[in-house]
Amino acid sequence: MGNYKNIEHDFIDRTMKLISQYDSILHKYPFEEQYNYTLLLNCLLGIIVLPKEKFYTHIPNPIITNELKQNMGLNKSTISRDYTRLRELIHGLRNSIAHFSFEIISNTEDFLVDNIVFKKAKEEGNTEIANFKSNELLPFIRYYADLVKSNILEYK
Repeated sequence: MGNYKNIEHDFIDRTMKLISQYDSILHKYPFEEQYNYTLLLNCLLGIIVLPKEKFYTHIPNPIITNELKQNMGLNKSTISRDYTRLRELIHGLRNSIAHFSFEIISNTEDFLVDNIVFKKAKEEGNTEIANFKSNELLPFIRYYADLVKSNILEYK
């Protein structure tokens, strides 16, 4: 376990490893006791909120193109046209997560997680920031975490 050498980098890295550790044992639990999306949403605090608060300038800021979306694993997910750059999107997601302004959508009566919709706070209009297909949120987070970690190491 040990101390953090570089807390900004290590916290993101450990959060991603926590997700991977859980994924590796998920099959040991009955389906109704698998909380992978709960864990992922909890981990967004360490992957989205912490970096935005601690080192905003280290968050890469490319234009969000279709190619970038594909690289991030977002094939069917949508991002509002109001967010044209990655840093803007992360800022919007940060606010949505921190203010618990997101919605879990199930397309069937079995209440499986089909979509996770991040929204602006009610006082900001409650409009949609991004609508992630459930199976695309983790690839997005992995891509983003790797991008931020490499930027932290390069510029610190």
